[in-house]
Amino acid sequence: MAEWSATLDRLLEPLRYLSQPGERIYWFYLLTALAFAVLVYAKTRDRAEAFSLRACLGYLFPRAVYAHQGTATDALFFFVNRVLWVLAFAPLVLSASAVAAWTTRGLRATLGDLSRYLEPGWGLQLGVTLFLVLAIDFGVFFGHWLFHRVPLLWEFHKTHHSAEVMTPITTYRLHPVDDLITMSSAALCGGVALGGVNAFVQTEVDMLSLLGVNAFTFAFYVLGYNLRHSHVWLHFGPAFSWLLISPAQHQIHHSRAPQHYDKNMGFMFSFWDRAFGTLYVPRERETIEFGLGDGTEPEYRTVRGLYLVPFRNSFRMIVAAATGGPVRKFVSLCLVLGMLGTLVYDVFLHPTPVAEAPQSVKLEELTWPEVRERVAAGSTTVLVPTGGTEQNGPHVVLGKHNFVVGHTSVAIAEALGDALVAPTLTYVPEGEVDPPSGHMHFPGTLSIPEPVFAATLEATARSLKAHGFTLICFLGDSGGNQAAQEQVAQALSAEWAESGVRVLHVGDYYARNGQTEWLEEQGERPAAIGTHAGIRDTSEVLAVYPPGVRKGRMLPDGGGPGSGCVGDPRRASRQRGEVMLELKVEAALAQIRAARASGS
Repeated sequence: MAEWSATLDRLLEPLRYLSQPGERIYWFYLLTALAFAVLVYAKTRDRAEAFSLRACLGYLFPRAVYAHQGTATDALFFFVNRVLWVLAFAPLVLSASAVAAWTTRGLRATLGDLSRYLEPGWGLQLGVTLFLVLAIDFGVFFGHWLFHRVPLLWEFHKTHHSAEVMTPITTYRLHPVDDLITMSSAALCGGVALGGVNAFVQTEVDMLSLLGVNAFTFAFYVLGYNLRHSHVWLHFGPAFSWLLISPAQHQIHHSRAPQHYDKNMGFMFSFWDRAFGTLYVPRERETIEFGLGDGTEPEYRTVRGLYLVPFRNSFRMIVAAATGGPVRKFVSLCLVLGMLGTLVYDVFLHPTPVAEAPQSVKLEELTWPEVRERVAAGSTTVLVPTGGTEQNGPHVVLGKHNFVVGHTSVAIAEALGDALVAPTLTYVPEGEVDPPSGHMHFPGTLSIPEPVFAATLEATARSLKAHGFTLICFLGDSGGNQAAQEQVAQALSAEWAESGVRVLHVGDYYARNGQTEWLEEQGERPAAIGTHAGIRDTSEVLAVYPPGVRKGRMLPDGGGPGSGCVGDPRRASRQRGEVMLELKVEAALAQIRAARASGS
């Protein structure tokens, strides 16, 4: 029963396109196109005649178009092709998210951590939204350009150009091979662009969107998009047409007139056509007849013909090339395509791309053989970061310590060059639960008893010792973590003295890092610096995780008693946070290096 329900759901999916903003025939896009068509009619109708609703409807829905056999074929092809696309072809499209992930990993593996270069905010959000639109639009243009330039691909693109009349549903008159290559080209360009963006930011940037659709794409669809496959001549004018492809320009693209061949191949922006020398901007309305212009249109007047004729023609083309004169050219083309296909597979589809080579210092991102190899090669120092989930005033997220120590521990390990980082311990003592004390007075704080935390530290250290680590460093970002870390470190170091394994409480990272002194040198008063969620803590979070600071909730003097904040967070900045983090890292490095040098 479930299988029948799923099958029926797929069959009915095309009917839902009218209610889905991501589809080009969404009802609102059709409505705005209709409004533009009415305006065109009002502007171009014979002024000597009175406005007539009947005449207007006759202009909008001419019998010669909507009673044409091609319109019925388009509608039937739309339903059949959409169902077959979901069942058979959609899984073959290149994954944009996978390309983005590979690109991000490749850039970070090659260039290091780039995530501090772009500041989150409205400007970045707007820029990323436009950047991704440009990248995807170029991918669509380039795929379209290939179908017009490569004879074998043109045979499949003929399915779209064989339309002798056009309605909004004609936008879906695309052979699956056409859709597959064009969408993969767009996914490749969009994925590379998104991956590049992700490599430069701390967190994923949300695009500006309307009803879940990229804001720029939504606006383009609203500007009469559905008239591009119609008889209504909507021209944006010579100046604006150098930026956007108007419906009139796309109708020219479908024209069978020789001067219109291979023109205006852009989807949204027209400057790609200008760069490739294929832009055609009409100065006035031109008479257009749609179709291929080679007399083969009758072959495409059935759904069967729309699917099978391209395969027949392409097969004949391959056979002619193999049995005719230019055999060497054909073989060379196959070799080139094979090499390109191998390159695309190795870079984008191979299950173990070069970018996935173990570069991380985090245990959780390595496999057990990779850890064993690192330890055997001399990486016998390991950091055990401890954070916490506690209140940090009304303006900083509960996970402050986890974000900060997650960043600094990696920086310390990379600076040492032969150290790894264990997963951050995020459950730490924060006060009594009942009756509540300390941070437990504030919702969201999570606390465990001191003995439980100490036992967790001990068990973690014993695990790491068993795997060959000889210097185990407790790195605590919260004040409540320090006592247990020092106690466990001293006890285990004494127990393991004869084995050469040492446990170090890196207390200088937290207590002797020079942050307060540096801020006082900058003219800050102790009351403004504060002790919790003030200048130091807020600045650090701004540097490593900007979304974790609610700037609108920053209050003078932290909001006063009961706010959980001591200090003035309004004086925090990302630049100060970078200095705070550097001071912590340098203090930890100095203590660890001194311990290594002394052997104690």
